[in-house]
Amino acid sequence: MKILSLIKRICKQVLRDKRTLALLFIAPILVISLLNYIFPDPDDEITIATINVDTEIIDILEEEDVHVKEEQDIDPKSYLQNGHANGVLEETDEEWTLTILNDNPIDEGPAIQQSSQAVMERNITNLADNIEELVSNMEEMTQALEQMPPEIQQNIDSEITPDTEIDTDIDMDEEALTVNYIYGDEDQTFFDIINPVLVSFFVFFFVFLISGMAMLKERSSGTLEKLLSTPIKKSEIVFGYLFGYGIFAVLQTAVIILFSVYILDMDIAGSLVNMFIINILLSLVALGLGLLLSTFVKSEFQMMQFIPLIIIPQIFFSGMLKVETMEPWLQWIAPIMPLYHAGNAMIDIVLKGVGLTDLIWPLSFLAALIILFTLLNILGMRRYRKV
Repeated sequence: MKILSLIKRICKQVLRDKRTLALLFIAPILVISLLNYIFPDPDDEITIATINVDTEIIDILEEEDVHVKEEQDIDPKSYLQNGHANGVLEETDEEWTLTILNDNPIDEGPAIQQSSQAVMERNITNLADNIEELVSNMEEMTQALEQMPPEIQQNIDSEITPDTEIDTDIDMDEEALTVNYIYGDEDQTFFDIINPVLVSFFVFFFVFLISGMAMLKERSSGTLEKLLSTPIKKSEIVFGYLFGYGIFAVLQTAVIILFSVYILDMDIAGSLVNMFIINILLSLVALGLGLLLSTFVKSEFQMMQFIPLIIIPQIFFSGMLKVETMEPWLQWIAPIMPLYHAGNAMIDIVLKGVGLTDLIWPLSFLAALIILFTLLNILGMRRYRKV
């Protein structure tokens, strides 16, 4: 009976908590549905632009459902940066070169695989044709020799030395084509590409979680209520919390970045200072958002419930996946996500060496979010003032 009473109490407690019910049933459905629309369809076409490429290779690519754009005078770098193709395949004197950006392995990996396969298949086909032609010529020579008088055959046989050999060796170690990487090189791993995004994600995640928990403790301990009973202004309280927790948010950001760069040996094409600027702004956004959402919860468990709803969806818009391959309605949602701007800015800085002058929009957006969340936190303080 004691066990049944305990089970009954827990069931009633959970049923009364609407947030817990939402976390149990609605949140998983939303996340799974989001994943279904976010991840690219494996049947989506890979686009490869070709320059002076044999039609045989083009036919092989098209048979593999690769969308081929036949171009002439184009600059591969600007062509790829503008998103016209996943790679540019060029042919010069029977040598093939594939140019890729090397900033998104999910799309560029298949482009390398399909191009290599097409070139290799074309080379094997040509080799088979040459061998078939050689065999046909030898058969014709044999038939012609058989029709000659025996004296002539004997003279011809004596002129053919047994040392005569045909070189049929094929260097299978030779690459079918050369891959030209605009950013990084062939030694760059998948982790190297997503590492800048992970740095921003962990900065955002931990600052959001810790700030929300800390503010919740201020409320539950009665500290916030005591502050609001004094003549102090609501804006002064908000700024005090923002700057107070902001100091530790900046320190945490510095630890994450320095550890990634100097311990994990993350290569940086741009400036380390620019990395700090982007992530400090992001940490302040996370701080403001964490403080704001903490006003709607009553326990640490409820604060944790925001993770699958606020944090997890942002991972998929942070630059790990191409937003252009997602559903149109998701492409509209992505630009309102803080990690969308911070993650892509980190990729531009770390992989492409972009300066702050080219990142005015993401910097402005993050700064606008800081101002917005600060104002909302000031307004949110009204619900706690009781005197």
